[in-house]
Amino acid sequence: MRWKTLPASLDPHAVRLVVELRRLKDHSGLSLKSLQAKTPFSSSSWERYLNGKAPPPQAAIEALARMAGADVAPLLVLWEEAARRSAAGAQAETAESCPVGKERDPEIRTGALFLATGALLLSAVTSVLLITDPWREHDPATGEAGVGKYTCRYVRHGDQLFAGNSTTTSRLVMLNTTGPDAAEVQCLLLRHRLSPGDVDGYFGARTESVVRQLQRLDHVPADGMVGEQTWALLRNVG
Repeated sequence: MRWKTLPASLDPHAVRLVVELRRLKDHSGLSLKSLQAKTPFSSSSWERYLNGKAPPPQAAIEALARMAGADVAPLLVLWEEAARRSAAGAQAETAESCPVGKERDPEIRTGALFLATGALLLSAVTSVLLITDPWREHDPATGEAGVGKYTCRYVRHGDQLFAGNSTTTSRLVMLNTTGPDAAEVQCLLLRHRLSPGDVDGYFGARTESVVRQLQRLDHVPADGMVGEQTWALLRNVG
């Protein structure tokens, strides 16, 4: 099979991982449709993994290594390092977009302090309301709940549920991930009556633990990471 050129933005560890996965696929002789038939992942998902368009979940790597008769350990080392560097890069971008330590005009500092105080008071009131009624029901078409930085606005699209922060159904979200994808996971966990803590957009240890709980309940690999299979569980409105 003639492979496409990998994106220039890929981390070197991610490039090495994809190259190894391509080698295993070619060695196994399996087509994308065969991979779909033999694994929980669709042929389009495999196409994204093998062309560097989306990070492959751990379960996909293990499945391909097993079918090709290869040692999965070196692949997981590459996968973990690529995931770590990706998370570190996302945190660096966030830090650059929110510089701290610069001198500000006294009036601006006073205004910022006033706004921060008001936000804290609002957050405290919201937390009290949620504690007194933590599992209140919302109409999925108009329901709204929220804590911290992000808000959950639940909307149905067919048989899937969205919470207003992210529409992804395959992007890998894992420990130390920050941003709207992580907030979407937290909101959807709440709809499954599982509490990840505040909806703050930080995929910490508590959120990871609750994701594992959901995965165990639905009998999928409990790796604590949200990939295509776990997104399907979270978005399911059945």
